Amino acid sequence: MKKIAHIDLNAFFAQVEMLKNPSLKGKMIAVGNSERRGVVSTSSYEARKMGVFSGMPMSTALSICKGLIVIPGHYSEYSRMSKMFFGYLQKKFPILEQASIDECYIDMTDYLIDGEEKNQLFDLQMELYKSTELKCSIGLGKNRFLAKMGSDYKKPLGLTIITDANLQELLWPLSIDKMYGVGKKTAPRLKELGIQTIGNLATTKDPEVKKALGNMFEYLQGEANGFGDDVIITAAFDPKSISAERTFSEDVSSYEELKGMIKVCSLEVEKELKYYNKECKTVVLKFRTPDFVTRSQRITLKEPIYEVKDIFTAAMTVFDRVFKEQSFRLLGVGVDKVSQRRIVEEQKEDVLLQKINNGLLEGGKVFLGSKLKDKKDEDK
Repeated sequence: MKKIAHIDLNAFFAQVEMLKNPSLKGKMIAVGNSERRGVVSTSSYEARKMGVFSGMPMSTALSICKGLIVIPGHYSEYSRMSKMFFGYLQKKFPILEQASIDECYIDMTDYLIDGEEKNQLFDLQMELYKSTELKCSIGLGKNRFLAKMGSDYKKPLGLTIITDANLQELLWPLSIDKMYGVGKKTAPRLKELGIQTIGNLATTKDPEVKKALGNMFEYLQGEANGFGDDVIITAAFDPKSISAERTFSEDVSSYEELKGMIKVCSLEVEKELKYYNKECKTVVLKFRTPDFVTRSQRITLKEPIYEVKDIFTAAMTVFDRVFKEQSFRLLGVGVDKVSQRRIVEEQKEDVLLQKINNGLLEGGKVFLGSKLKDKKDEDK
């Protein structure tokens, strides 16, 4: 039987903001792109106690949580910290699958000793916190589903092992909307049919429930009974699309102001493309009008791009086609169906510089030249 772990960074964006600014520790904070019209990306546990959660409109969060501190977010720093954290884990556990910027699955079958799993995982938690300053919750089970449910069971710094022996005690009493894989639209429908808990789903034979879930019924019921996939895909996290958007505090109709925001979003997309060594042919412009109607239009190019100037030009081509001197409350730029960036002749100088900065050249010795110094200065 395999031993699959799921490691989830606790309120990751909020954690990073607290590391950047220690005065935020212990305070109610929310990361989001606008104080009034944006949405909450994540919130500190202090804010969650007041009812502030991811996906909530920022205006609602501010109304229910007086004194909430709103932070616009530093996504390049989140990417850097994520890469550091999972890179550290990957050195210890080669069978690791990064599921998102703040979570991963690990096959620990050959690492954990029978009967010592809890102590070993606790030691790993403390080691990770000491080495990276990041807190995480860990779930362990014989498959991915049980591991994921385990990491969600208790936060922050939770550690839950779900086995065949304790599955009914730990999971079955949980509300059906707490089950991983049951969406926000499906859960209310199941509750209407009498499926209030995971245990209800695990034991039901109701044909109406089967009809409501369709071909997902056997799969979800199987998971509720402890079955599931135990395969870990070790390929690196590979985004298929990248985007950045901004919600304005007030409706904006100024062409120059909107153009400026498109450039800001294009720059963020470029950073992510370069971080993952990607390029794209499709650029998407997302926009929301004052009546809350959200639309998107795209343009497909003949040749792949990754530089901000090309992303911006493509996005502006779409914007000029769309803009009729109306107001917008949100603008976003994205790229779709991204692919691995090709190394062509004009990029060789960049690759050479990267190798120099990484200490890979200069006769096999670590080279700490002025260009590396400049890069460090920029990173500061």
